[in-house]
Amino acid sequence: MFKHLLVPYDGSEHALRALSHAKQLVLSLAEAPKLTVLHVNPDISINEPPVGVELDEQIAREGEEMLIPVREALAGLPAGSCSTIVRHGDPGKIICKSAEQEQADLIVMGTRGLGLVSELLIGSVSHYVIQHASCPVTIVK
Repeated sequence: MFKHLLVPYDGSEHALRALSHAKQLVLSLAEAPKLTVLHVNPDISINEPPVGVELDEQIAREGEEMLIPVREALAGLPAGSCSTIVRHGDPGKIICKSAEQEQADLIVMGTRGLGLVSELLIGSVSHYVIQHASCPVTIVK
């Protein structure tokens, strides 16, 4: 029986499908597990920081704004059963680490995301998570 689901969310259509799948799973179980949605702001390495722009603050603000559709998509789930987390770093590593920290029984994630180099690394985050997660992983297409 699942007690805690972790759903990485990056704003992509695949992530939204994974979120929908996780919601249906929660609703189908007699004892609803906790559902945590994780957004990872990837570390960005730039040679010259933009003048007059606080890059970390801007990335954090965009991450919080990205979670607005998540709250709407999870409407109808039991009160207190959902939470959101925003973290920074390498997405694959942060997802695996967060699953351990949150004591997730299952990670539900999409196959492709909206990475900065998604054309080169399609599926690399989900592949990493499958290889390194300490709990089962469900991939949603």
